[in-house]
Parts: sequence; structure tokens; C-alpha cells
Amino acid sequence: MTKQTTSVSSEQETDLFTPFIKGTVAFCKRNKSSIITALVVLVLAAVIGTAYCAHQQKITEKSWEAYYNAQVTLLSQGQDAALPALDKVAIDFPNTPAATYSILQKGDLLFATENYAQAADAYKQITGSKNETLRTAATLSEGAALQASQDYTASIELMQNFIAKNPKNFALPQAYFTLALSQELSGDSAAALETYKTLVENYAKTYFGMVAKEKINELQK
Repeated sequence: MTKQTTSVSSEQETDLFTPFIKGTVAFCKRNKSSIITALVVLVLAAVIGTAYCAHQQKITEKSWEAYYNAQVTLLSQGQDAALPALDKVAIDFPNTPAATYSILQKGDLLFATENYAQAADAYKQITGSKNETLRTAATLSEGAALQASQDYTASIELMQNFIAKNPKNFALPQAYFTLALSQELSGDSAAALETYKTLVENYAKTYFGMVAKEKINELQK
């Protein structure tokens, strides 16, 4: 009795799957060209994806090679020759890490030679970087460059926006200090005093917190 039941069950399962198999075969026959096309597309996508990765790898390697050459130029020929080399890295390899570092270094070189407005323009190019550390460095450097070029209003606005959008950023003490100093230099001592106090209250043990204490004493004399 059991064997008969098993046999019937197997036959029923076969009957259940047979229409599905036949239907699949019929579908493939009816849509043979479409299926082949889909397979070709998948193969092409895989090939293109592999080629794209290889291409990106070559771009990355070449971009870092160009960045290295710019460093050699800086060391051997000085800043005047290095700036165009750094620009070339950014132009030839846009949106690469090497380009971002080149622009950041260009800003640093300009800042070091007191070309503050030009430095601010350089830093501004990479304040939208996806890398948080680079984005932070560029933004704070731009704020300092604007301050050094006596564009206090722009420096204050930039730092206020940075603080508002990055409440947990590791560089907040420096951002608050740059903000306070720009406020002070602009003649708004009251606003500067409040910012220095905020800095001391929240970051007293940092370098910027300790300097802020001295600034508070000076402003309250």
C-alpha cells in the first residue's frame, strides 16, 4: 500500500513539474533571440566592468606618479615650478585623491607665502571632498586664509556653517577659535567673547581652549 502511494505521489509530482518544464522550453524557443541578447549584454557588462576597473587602476597609478613628480619638482626647483605641476595633476586627473592632495598642497604653499586670497580659492575647490579629514582640513584652512586676507565676514560665515553642520567633528576646537578670532578682528568683541567662552567650556584642555582663556582675560580688561 505504501509503495503504491509513493508511486502515485511521484507521478503527481512529475505531472506538476512537466508543464513547468515544457513551458520554460517553449518560452526559450519563442524568445530565443531575446535571451541570447540578454546573455550577450551580461557578458559585455562583465567585460566592460573589468576593463573599467583596470582603467581606473591605471588612472590612480598615473595620478600618484604625477603627484610624486610634483613633489620632486618642489624640492628640486622650488615653489614657482611646483605650483604649475600641482595644477597639472588636478587638471589631468580630476576627482582623484592625488588631485585633492595637490590642490590642498597648492593652498598651503600659497598660504605660506602670504598669498592668502589665492590660497582661500584653492582650498575652496576641495571643501566638498568625500574624505572627511581632507574636507575638514580644506574648510578650516579656507577660514584661516579668509581671515588672513581680512575677509572676516566670509571667514565667520564659513566657520559658523561648519560648526552647525559638523557638531561632532574632531576639529571643532580649531573651528571655534578661528570663528572667535575673526569676530574679534572684525571688531565684534562681544560675539568673540561668547565664542571664546564656548570654547573654554567645551574644550578647556585643548590648545585652543587654553589660548581662549588668555583671550577672554584680554577682552575683559
